[in-house]
Amino acid sequence: SRVVDPAPAQLVVLDLTDPAAPREALVRPMGNPFVHDVFVRDGILITCLWHDGIAIWDIGGAGRGGSPEAPVLLGSVRTAGGSAHNVWWFHDPTTGARRYAFVGEEGPGVIGNRASGDIHVVDLSDPTAPREVAFFHVEGAGPHNFTMDERRGILYAAYYNGGVRALDVRGDLAACRPAARAPDGRCDLGRMGREIGIALQSGPPVYVWGVALEPPFLYASDMLGGLAKLDTAPLAR
Repeated sequence: SRVVDPAPAQLVVLDLTDPAAPREALVRPMGNPFVHDVFVRDGILITCLWHDGIAIWDIGGAGRGGSPEAPVLLGSVRTAGGSAHNVWWFHDPTTGARRYAFVGEEGPGVIGNRASGDIHVVDLSDPTAPREVAFFHVEGAGPHNFTMDERRGILYAAYYNGGVRALDVRGDLAACRPAARAPDGRCDLGRMGREIGIALQSGPPVYVWGVALEPPFLYASDMLGGLAKLDTAPLAR
């Protein structure tokens, strides 16, 4: 296999039609200073471009002529704070809504001690004009990876030294009372009461890197203490 030059940062697409002989289908520079996670769903590719925010691409699902070998850019948005690390595009099976993408901002931190960054909520109602409408902030901590229980409308975020946070993300996240609206117009999910659960904050220090869901259990990888198994059934939904 060929080693891809990391400068400039590049999106690489592999054709796995023959898993024994993967074929490089696309190499496209993007990202500032790099491209981090990607998310693919329903023929749409979302790329996390760090300080360039996220970009939404048609790879066969939007009718713009895109394909995995030739993605067509639909739109992009620079999320507040930059450092766009990961993303999840929420499909609500109850209402059919596919409006919101949740973007994790991985700000500066010290392993085992502190972290920073927010979860940013991007409205994809019009993928050609995505806009950030809400955020979630934990003072002195920041998110890394997250997962979702879409059936229940709950986002679970690994929050490094902030443990694990569970957010109710159903409904209209862009509509909030004046007291829950930041000066820039975005809704503050914390002030809206959207946080419905916190775990791994009452014992020894933690630094939670990732979460994986196998209902009703959530598994959390703590860089300081190992693997934790959490019961999500008690969360009121």
